Amino acid sequence: MFFSYQRSKINTRSNAQVIQQQDSLGAKTMKISTSPTTSQQPTAFVTSAPNPSHSVYLGMWTEGFWDESSYTLHPEKLTQLQGLIGKKVAIAHYYRGWENLGKPSIVTELQTIRDNGWRPMLSSNPYFFAECQQNGKNLYKTIAGGGCDSFLQKIGSNLKQYGKPLFLRFAWEMNIDSIDWSTQKTTSSPADFVQAWRRFHDIIASEGATNVIWVWSPNVITPTSIPYASLYPGNSYVDWIGLDGYNWGKTQSWSNWQSFSQVFLQSYSSITSLAPTKPLMIAEVNTTDVGGDKPVWYQDMLATQIPNNFPKVKAVLFYNETRMKQENVNWLINVTPASLQSFMENIQNPMYLSSF
Repeated sequence: MFFSYQRSKINTRSNAQVIQQQDSLGAKTMKISTSPTTSQQPTAFVTSAPNPSHSVYLGMWTEGFWDESSYTLHPEKLTQLQGLIGKKVAIAHYYRGWENLGKPSIVTELQTIRDNGWRPMLSSNPYFFAECQQNGKNLYKTIAGGGCDSFLQKIGSNLKQYGKPLFLRFAWEMNIDSIDWSTQKTTSSPADFVQAWRRFHDIIASEGATNVIWVWSPNVITPTSIPYASLYPGNSYVDWIGLDGYNWGKTQSWSNWQSFSQVFLQSYSSITSLAPTKPLMIAEVNTTDVGGDKPVWYQDMLATQIPNNFPKVKAVLFYNETRMKQENVNWLINVTPASLQSFMENIQNPMYLSSF
């Protein structure tokens, strides 16, 4: 038995069914500015130095960073979280509705993120709307066939105007059937998805947005998920590969406590075999504290598993938000003082980088 539910088109988070089971990688010094809307004093962050054997960029989505109700970006939320964990992050992750990628406001948002010292990762899932209308074909076949080209050109123009490196995570978790934009829910074939991804990629490139870093990010493998190989657009169309996975503990009727390795190892082996030359990010990850020891989970993940057993992981992005009202699960790092302390201590490892 696995969790399945409908999500909105502009959902802020990937909630998966579970059996959980390039850019240049150089680094440079960047400064974080404290938002004028917060009264916090500037934090003295721990400086991350590159580790030649294994360096991993640290990233984060935190609740309130993007306010969907007011269409407002709140960089102070991430600044405050950095103060809490005692370390700057390199990547600021946020989610935006597909139709908004063609609006000029997206450029301002990306610039604000960069001005605060972060590289943006923009996640967006496709759906039909006025500038990308259904024409009797499924969603991905419509995109692949050119039905949304003028809209895609607007996206390309915007991202070119932004001009700086950004991660673009299109149609994340497309391999599972619990989300509206999956190949299953859109009645699309894997081939439709691949062709849609390639057309989107080519149009963005034709608009001159060579600053876009394409992230192909399926969910960890589940019993009903589509095999990675059938959905992979190809090495010429992907810059980074990604994986999303969570330890749901005992928060759901179908879930049990799982270690980081149990969540990711099978999927890590599969995806790195498919694309062995691509850097890998853990694009969404966290653990509940229900059913096990969250502080120990963080310690095992950050101090043992990633350093020793997941050498191809080059970035890890945490999902920091409570979802108690939606799925009865709390992903906040500071859900208890002990979980925050463990995260703080283990993230100080200099292998976890705060800037590019």
